[in-house]
Amino acid sequence: MEIINFLLYPVFINYIENMINQIHLSDTVKNKLPGIKFGTVTSGNIRVVKEMETFDQSLNDLIIFLKNKFGDQPLSGDPIISAVRRLYYRVGWEPTRYRPSSEALIRRIISGKGLYRINNLVDLGNLISAQFHLPMGLYDAGKINGEIELDVGKAGEHYEGISKEIIHADGKLILRDKVGIFGNPTADSKRTSIQSNTKGILALFFCPQEIEDSYINDTLKKLKDYYQAFSTDDISTEIVKFQ
Repeated sequence: MEIINFLLYPVFINYIENMINQIHLSDTVKNKLPGIKFGTVTSGNIRVVKEMETFDQSLNDLIIFLKNKFGDQPLSGDPIISAVRRLYYRVGWEPTRYRPSSEALIRRIISGKGLYRINNLVDLGNLISAQFHLPMGLYDAGKINGEIELDVGKAGEHYEGISKEIIHADGKLILRDKVGIFGNPTADSKRTSIQSNTKGILALFFCPQEIEDSYINDTLKKLKDYYQAFSTDDISTEIVKFQ
């Protein structure tokens, strides 16, 4: 059940802004991942549609870009991909077993499998995640309850994935709110997933310390430009850093 009444639009906008301002790190993450930051894209009034006329051309352009860039070269040679992998290793999470979502998308595209088609917001988010090689979580902001914490999952913790599969969180980098875990840089949750009635969104890129702010801003601007066609709201972008 959504916790926001969307008739109270100004209140909801403030809720999303406060959500971004109150993102924090657990002590475990502070110790293991100094300098980690988030790139965020938010909207309080966006439209979900099943298909887009221009998406196929954008995907074809991305396929050409990725195949030309990597060819037969290992993905591990790319500085962005290797930095994201190190993020996983630093918390004891094996990125060759549990692929960062961005790398999984790149591998799928290069192998000729294309992208899963879900809806405009998810599809465009996947497109940008693959293009810029940064893992991204996309969440219905109205289904996030309270402050967001980036943590490492504890023994026995789990959550329901997008396809209703059980995802075990032990030793994995995870996001949690007052209700519980709602995603990680490999897999989002069913609870906060984008649905046809979604109005407010939080797109969150997991960015290692090594990634330049200018690169993150380029990523955010590209996604914002795509999303703006579906939003009557002025879409916001921000880089979230921690002391």
